[in-house]
Amino acid sequence: MYLKIKKWIGVFVYPFFILTQTISFAQSQTPNFDLAYHTTLNLNFKASKSILSSLESTEIPMGELYVANLNDVLELIFSEDEERYDILKKNESERLKQLENTSTESPYIDFFRAEIKMQWAFVKLKFGNTLNGVWGLRNAYKITEDNIENYPDFKLNFKTMGLLQVIFGAVPDNQQWILNVLGLEGDVENGLMHLKELSKESTPFTLEATLISSMIESYLLEQHEEALKNLKNNTSDQKTMAEVYISSLILMKAHNANAAAQLLTEALENQEARAPLLFEYLLAEALFQGGMYNQAKTHYLAYINQFKGRNQLKDSRMKVAMCEYFLGKNTSFKQYWEEAKTTEGATSEADKNASAILEADALPNFKLLQIRYAIDGGYYTLASKAISKLNLEKLTIMEVHEITYRKARLAQLKSNYAEAMELYEEVTSNENILPESYFIPNSFLQMGYIKLEEKDNEQAKAYFKKVLEFKKHPYKNSLDSKAKIALATIDGAND
Repeated sequence: MYLKIKKWIGVFVYPFFILTQTISFAQSQTPNFDLAYHTTLNLNFKASKSILSSLESTEIPMGELYVANLNDVLELIFSEDEERYDILKKNESERLKQLENTSTESPYIDFFRAEIKMQWAFVKLKFGNTLNGVWGLRNAYKITEDNIENYPDFKLNFKTMGLLQVIFGAVPDNQQWILNVLGLEGDVENGLMHLKELSKESTPFTLEATLISSMIESYLLEQHEEALKNLKNNTSDQKTMAEVYISSLILMKAHNANAAAQLLTEALENQEARAPLLFEYLLAEALFQGGMYNQAKTHYLAYINQFKGRNQLKDSRMKVAMCEYFLGKNTSFKQYWEEAKTTEGATSEADKNASAILEADALPNFKLLQIRYAIDGGYYTLASKAISKLNLEKLTIMEVHEITYRKARLAQLKSNYAEAMELYEEVTSNENILPESYFIPNSFLQMGYIKLEEKDNEQAKAYFKKVLEFKKHPYKNSLDSKAKIALATIDGAND
């Protein structure tokens, strides 16, 4: 049963995990501590460890221990280095033992215990240790419950609990029984409320709460403009590497790959910073979506040649092949395509999507893929031109319906809602022709979002409920979670 919940957690949890780490210990009076913390957020792990080794204590009980743990888990999340994982994983139990054995009475002790449990739970899930990962999330939840009971006025408890409530609350209905067995309860609306309340407080944790709530608004609620507005109002011009990562994810989710590419390029060109290799992949994605294939290929290959983990490697090799295809290099296209086929896929959504494309009986329609990626990146002119050049008579019936769906998405993203609704209705009217395709349920989901924009909550609810009726399609967990959250949000607004 734990494998089921892991499949869902893998969709959403890793971006949120990075967000939980943007804590500022402004109360500390130890300059070296502040420097170590900032260095960690800049993802310069060796330098941070060197600074930490000279620390004795801080005004926040066990604060230096927490930053040391943060340093380890961020290194593992970004590098996916299994050898480093084997070396560092023992630190979890050692640090928890230190916290449990301290004589200091402070709400920070159990706050750090819960955070460390949660951090390592995500690391374990990422490295395939599913049972212990899920159990770690449960322990973090239970420790936080107790800390809330013992220190009800300690607001940082609700940062941890808020994030866990969102994570568990977005688990699809058909997997909620697993949470019941584990004694866990999720509530997306309540969790987001806690995080937003914390983001309004004048505390060192205001930025963190804002970033978490912005990611939730973008990834789960599809409220990209609100998320970007909150980011703009609450982040500084001098971003740490962690902030660059978060901002780039939200911009790309908001169909603004061009702005994300600018941020990532600046980070990679910063000689004083140590941008992680994942930035190479994200930049390649942004460039690829905009049709800048030579530049995209360079960054994909940098990621492929240096990354020690497994995630996104299959997708990267497939995208390099596609770059060659679009550049008219047929021989190298075939070479990279075969390499991508034989590359072992990982748990990321990108690799799963790549596997579906690569394992198909025939090559995909690359023109349709070009349109899809251009729309994802917000390159609407490129997408429109590519659509206008299509010869519909040469497309299969499935491809014709896909183009209708892409046109609907393009119209929606350009706020042409009447046109979008008409096109989505055309897609959904062909439900029998598109079995097990995500085009139908996602059309209903997007129609629901349009109706929310138009303040027609009842019609929106009807569309969101339609999403949940589909039993099998590639994005069922993701779409079901979004529909479920949207319904809960509407019901909460009506209370």
